[in-house]
Amino acid sequence: MYDLVIPIRLFQLSALFYGLSVLFVLIRFSRSAVISMGVGLLINLLSDIHGRYLIWPYCNMFNEPFFLPISLSFLSLYLLFKGIEREGLLFIPLVFFFSLIAIFCFESYYPPFTMMSKSIYSHLFHLSIFISHGLLIGCSYLAFIYLIRRDTPDHLLQRLTVWGFSFLSISGMFGMIWSYLGRADPVSWNHYYFHSIAIWFFYVGYLHLRLLKEWNDHRSLWILIGGALLILYFDYLPQIGRFHLSGVLDETVYRLY
Repeated sequence: MYDLVIPIRLFQLSALFYGLSVLFVLIRFSRSAVISMGVGLLINLLSDIHGRYLIWPYCNMFNEPFFLPISLSFLSLYLLFKGIEREGLLFIPLVFFFSLIAIFCFESYYPPFTMMSKSIYSHLFHLSIFISHGLLIGCSYLAFIYLIRRDTPDHLLQRLTVWGFSFLSISGMFGMIWSYLGRADPVSWNHYYFHSIAIWFFYVGYLHLRLLKEWNDHRSLWILIGGALLILYFDYLPQIGRFHLSGVLDETVYRLY
């Protein structure tokens, strides 16, 4: 039996600090908001590392809903480091929102594979794809902000999209190695693979659209938002369940047999 109470409690504590950070943003205490989010990020990382340690060498127990706040927090801090304070602070409510989804819409915790997961490549695959999804969802959030403010997208948005696509491509490489070691086949033809390929081709098309002379940067923002919707529909929603309130703080819910 794997008892995941401690990493779950740590994640809930990180969500509390994310919530405090949102409060500081609302009352315009920017420095306190950044510090609170940084503390939440550190606790979130401890939660994820501890959870992975408990179930090693199985596939990562803490799926995308638990890792997405980490990716978005790092992206927020990156924007703040680059001096883009307004956009960086606007990411904090998004971080808190996704952390609440992970707490109240959990789908239990299970190792999706057994013997075939006893490979570092399974963890590298999921880590890369989680980072890529976080970056691409974050880019779509920036695109939405630009649309609301009617701003012209800058080179930062394009660079972040390229980085997100790069991690998505790297995850495919780790996935093929993992599949070959577990099944003697570099490609596992299942729904998850098809979803990942669909998202990958979407961003290939998006990045190449910029090569068209008649292409409009404002139109590209809408397409980028569409990519985030694909990620949320194909990969994120299947990993969350219905809304739970009663028993959400009951530690027996988080024990894996």
